Amino acid sequence: MTRNPILFGLTFLASFSVGAHEIGHEHEHVEGGWNAKAGFVSESDMTARLYNTRGKSEQEIIERAMWLADQYDLKRTPEQIERAAKARGKYADAIAINSILPASVGIIGNTYESFSRGVKRNLAAGMTLASATVYAFPAAIPEGKTAYDVISASDEVLRDQNMVKVDTTGDIRKAKANNQMAIMYNTQGADYVAADTVHHARMSYEHGIRTMNFTYNNNNMLAGGGTLQDSGLTELGKQWVKDAQAAGIVVDVSHSSNQSAIDAASVATKPIIASHSNSMAVWDISRNMSDEAIRAVASTGGVVCPTGVGIFLNEDADASPERFIEHVVYIAELIGRDRLCFSTDYVHNILDYYTRDIGNTDVYPPELGFGAPASNIAAEHIWDVAAILEDEYGWTEKEVRGFLGENLMRVYEANWSK
Repeated sequence: MTRNPILFGLTFLASFSVGAHEIGHEHEHVEGGWNAKAGFVSESDMTARLYNTRGKSEQEIIERAMWLADQYDLKRTPEQIERAAKARGKYADAIAINSILPASVGIIGNTYESFSRGVKRNLAAGMTLASATVYAFPAAIPEGKTAYDVISASDEVLRDQNMVKVDTTGDIRKAKANNQMAIMYNTQGADYVAADTVHHARMSYEHGIRTMNFTYNNNNMLAGGGTLQDSGLTELGKQWVKDAQAAGIVVDVSHSSNQSAIDAASVATKPIIASHSNSMAVWDISRNMSDEAIRAVASTGGVVCPTGVGIFLNEDADASPERFIEHVVYIAELIGRDRLCFSTDYVHNILDYYTRDIGNTDVYPPELGFGAPASNIAAEHIWDVAAILEDEYGWTEKEVRGFLGENLMRVYEANWSK
């Protein structure tokens, strides 16, 4: 049976402190804490895998949040850093794409400053293009605002940072030639298009959105989500595939159910993508994709971009390039090396999440695994991955360049040339 990963939520619900003896889950008290379903929960060790924040002071919660944020960033050895630097030098002229930067101004707590921090890190990492998320689900953006408002606010960052807002693939190549970074926008859900799919397909494209998903995990009017995995595209969802592709938007199936991906592929007349999805065969959780769904995406000429979120990669929540590549290699063997690409899904305001959420034990109880440390690949680790693929798995230079960005460029070109 497919397992649901334990995730930090994206919305905040008010909570109140309770004692350990009042938790609503089976547990056994032992010295220093208790044993529970997800393992030992410490009452006092702030660096334990699971730590009870109930009744802790604001300062203690902040310290735990800071420790978790430190674990979120990968630690690489000098030798690993040197190897990645050599790969970056070798592929200095290559198009490098991060297909999901989950940030923009106004979405899920992101500010001008945090979005700026994200794009600057991608630029420093040598990215040619980063795709920034402007919508996921209704509560992800401020009340009364739309995805188009989020784009308007985010465009200011692009102007201030002298970045190129993408219209065509030519803009991406021109940005590379001019030593600039390009930005395009994506959505990780499309609830708002249901009112008028033709209108919103056109409006989304005109505002700079170039890839769009159906839904963020949950079932909606367009598609079944990856959480329940119990349904595929609705008739409206099938119509959305046609309208989105007619407008030049790349249809994205990450976060959607396997059946939704299969249905989308059957309707599509242009390549589709899974912009940030891993293999269910490698790590059996509902957020990942089945072999059948992966093959369906590839059958359209599309690509699958494994994502660097540790909890989507393995039981250890280990996002090291070595573990990330387990998904890359498996998917490549399934559909071909020319059908792979790279995504980070790295949260640049992760400290804000941890500070806000880990004390909310009614919603995120540590005894069920919430608040455990997890790591995430960042933009700069694309060069670690490239080096390992070449050195340890025998990928050719052409195959590595495809993974870095050319495979996605092929899909973009096929969709954006209306």
